[in-house]
Amino acid sequence: MNSAALNSLYVLFASSLRVALKQLLRHKMRTFLTLLGILIGVSSVVAIVSLGEGLRGFFNQSMASAAAADLMYIMPDVPMEPGRIVETTKPFKNRDIEMIRQSQYVKSAIGGNVINGAFVEHDWRNANLTVFAMPNSYFPAENVEIDRGRFYTTSEEKAAAAVCVLGAEVKDEIYGETEEVLGSYVTVNGLRMTVVGVIKSKSAMGGGGQWNKAVMMPLETAQERILGNDDVYWIVTQITNSDDMSAAKEDVAQLLRASRRIRSGADDDFEISAPEDWAEFSDNFVNTLIMVFGVVAVIALVVGGIGVMNIMLVSVKERTREIGLRKALGATATAITWQFLVEAMTLTFFGGLLGIVAGYGLGTCVSLGLKMAFDVFWTPSVPIAWIIAVLTTCVGIGLAFGVYPAIRAGQLDPIVALRYE
Repeated sequence: MNSAALNSLYVLFASSLRVALKQLLRHKMRTFLTLLGILIGVSSVVAIVSLGEGLRGFFNQSMASAAAADLMYIMPDVPMEPGRIVETTKPFKNRDIEMIRQSQYVKSAIGGNVINGAFVEHDWRNANLTVFAMPNSYFPAENVEIDRGRFYTTSEEKAAAAVCVLGAEVKDEIYGETEEVLGSYVTVNGLRMTVVGVIKSKSAMGGGGQWNKAVMMPLETAQERILGNDDVYWIVTQITNSDDMSAAKEDVAQLLRASRRIRSGADDDFEISAPEDWAEFSDNFVNTLIMVFGVVAVIALVVGGIGVMNIMLVSVKERTREIGLRKALGATATAITWQFLVEAMTLTFFGGLLGIVAGYGLGTCVSLGLKMAFDVFWTPSVPIAWIIAVLTTCVGIGLAFGVYPAIRAGQLDPIVALRYE
């Protein structure tokens, strides 16, 4: 295509765009109502994408700060075997931890337990709280920091001492406003314990839901003086080299199968996961969320496109005499068709533009609402690629649903059009 043809095409597009903008501004209310379908569809998908991408970034950031790349988390699981029904999971034992430590890939392994709904008392006040029984070496892995006092020591763990650390919000549950927590006593399922520390408050997405209203004690204390067994609910394993994660998983799995006496061919009754698995899960979750709501948004866009076609047909009918006059003055059918096509695409383009702004604003409002209600917040984010894709889709919808009215306008007979009342 030579420069003269390109210049002619540019002039045609520019003049059509000016006419389109003039027509849209002439009927502001009708234009807005037509834009509404496109705006709702686009704002819906942009809001979901912005929240989803923000959530994806938050997940990745949280996992990067909360879990090292060289850690494996092992939890008991229900084995799936034909003809066998298992009602409860099988907890680990201390011997399982010792077996894991024999792996050539393992640097260290620690275990812990959870007592849900433990009866915790202080003087005449009481509450049912979660108790985490674990070594003090686990606190750094969860970014749990002390606010006042201290964590229990390794020597206290070995001695199964009756000491504990309280979550930041436990004081509100079982203490008076002026009572001192450090050095006081609480009774956990009948065991009188000394409070040696209080942890810093954590946000809900940082684990605040489980840590802030919990009691933490040595695993040995819980096993010997409360549970009466050596049950272990979870195991955290640090490997020597994060590059060997896959090999370490296989080796640890084999050791656990031997320790837990799992028959050959039977499924594992435990699950091994690493931060990379969580990242994959979060990506899949966000992608599925966007896909599901994206289908709804596409339906809304199609409905909006039908509205655009309808209003363009009305516009063609209203401007029939104008079309006849332009043709009488020498305008070609191509020029007329192009004018209405540009008008439809301009309409959907601005609908998409407004939808992006509205969708991002909606995502921000939802994020702020979550922060106020649940102390959960992440920054909405809309990738440039999504913005380009949305605007391109909107222009495509204008093109697809504007073709018929535009062709109909271009094929009008000028004599008949001039006589139209």
